[in-house]
Amino acid sequence: MSAKFLVLGELAINVKIGKVMQKSPWQPFRWQVLEMGPADISMSQGPDELVQTVKAEVYQDQLQGYFLNLDTEIPYIFFCVRYPEDDKTRMPSVFEATLSYDEAARWMDSNEEVQTLPLPAPVASWLAELVQAKYQPETKQRRRPQSFVKPGERR
Repeated sequence: MSAKFLVLGELAINVKIGKVMQKSPWQPFRWQVLEMGPADISMSQGPDELVQTVKAEVYQDQLQGYFLNLDTEIPYIFFCVRYPEDDKTRMPSVFEATLSYDEAARWMDSNEEVQTLPLPAPVASWLAELVQAKYQPETKQRRRPQSFVKPGERR
């Protein structure tokens, strides 16, 4: 069974990943997500760069994660980067992209490499409209400390 009914929208983007030189005797370079743009506009790529198209889907059950991302000073798009055979000297690829703070946190919890780029203003406003229309934060209810509740009525 497909979960497409949970998808509220999707964003197809071109992502450029490339080699960035560093001044370190232990690690002379690193692979970094450099830039992104709309999928329908081609991007130039250099000798140590890769441009690939990925989709970031917006799901109904991730609305809190989008809200948390938009609630920060600078909202980001998160990229899951994977290396071939876990060899960090070889060029990686962008495995997946998300706009959800919670989804990116789950990736990091499972030891995936997550890189970010600031969310472009038009994408942020599109996401903000979607979140505002669909997301209702849960109201916090104050619970009485259990020490003040009779032992037979404690939860």
